[in-house]
Amino acid sequence: MSTLVPSGVLKALSLKQPFAWLIANGYLLVDDRSWGTQYRGPILIHASKGLYEAYYQHIKSNTDVPIPDRDKLEYGGVVGIANLVLCSKPGQLPAGISREQRAHFGGVHQEYYGFLFTQARPLPLMPCAGKLGIFEIDTDQLLTAPPAAQKALF
Repeated sequence: MSTLVPSGVLKALSLKQPFAWLIANGYLLVDDRSWGTQYRGPILIHASKGLYEAYYQHIKSNTDVPIPDRDKLEYGGVVGIANLVLCSKPGQLPAGISREQRAHFGGVHQEYYGFLFTQARPLPLMPCAGKLGIFEIDTDQLLTAPPAAQKALF
């Protein structure tokens, strides 16, 4: 698995843990949002400072997913990259998606949009602030900048 960081300005999406880890590591293919996007293509997975404790505990207790211990999860930066290939409400899925992909929309509320990710892979943590919605990150600038103070990331 390559850990090469893509170069240039890339789109990014911020998620709380464990969702950021699950997507970056290919365990979660669809994330739901109350808003949609026309964007398709590579997207950086940013881990915000937050943790959905109940969902984390559910994963730890009820699945075989090898999620790291809470203190090993990374926060406040880019943790992965994936391709955003579809944004759709569950009742409006195109006919061409696979049965497996279609099944992942089962947990998305009918009024929400599911973001379908493929080819996800983790990246070394790149500390930076997140934003709401889809935003842009210049990875070249991040990798050449001096380390930010931790408190500035949140």
